Amino acid sequence: LKGYDVWNKELKKKIRKMLVWSLECVQDMVEHRKNSSELYGYDLMVDENMTPWLIEVNSSPAMDYSTPITKRLVKECLEDTIKVLVDYGTASTKKRSKVDTGKWKLAHRSKRAVDKPVTSFGLNLCLEGRSIKK
Repeated sequence: LKGYDVWNKELKKKIRKMLVWSLECVQDMVEHRKNSSELYGYDLMVDENMTPWLIEVNSSPAMDYSTPITKRLVKECLEDTIKVLVDYGTASTKKRSKVDTGKWKLAHRSKRAVDKPVTSFGLNLCLEGRSIKK
């Protein structure tokens, strides 16, 4: 379909949900450290039906210039990360809406952390067994 905006019509919303769900799944494992941040790298694949698939998530992903495309993307990412951490991070609440964050957009703002199910407390996922005697 010529002129069809696949990114905005098909992929963007699905990928955003995927990112949020993946972070909600591990939120109790991510250590909160004041005045620090972590950059995650998501490897995705899109099939012929425009369905995105999460392949893996990397903490502290490689930021080297392995191709001309990654050179451009890594430079943009690093420059925009500084805009978010320094410019946005130090701006007053009133001025934050006017801060240039480059291509970074807020994907999700949670009102609260996802509760850990009570049934998971003390859960032991260890598989135990005995040999079968003939």
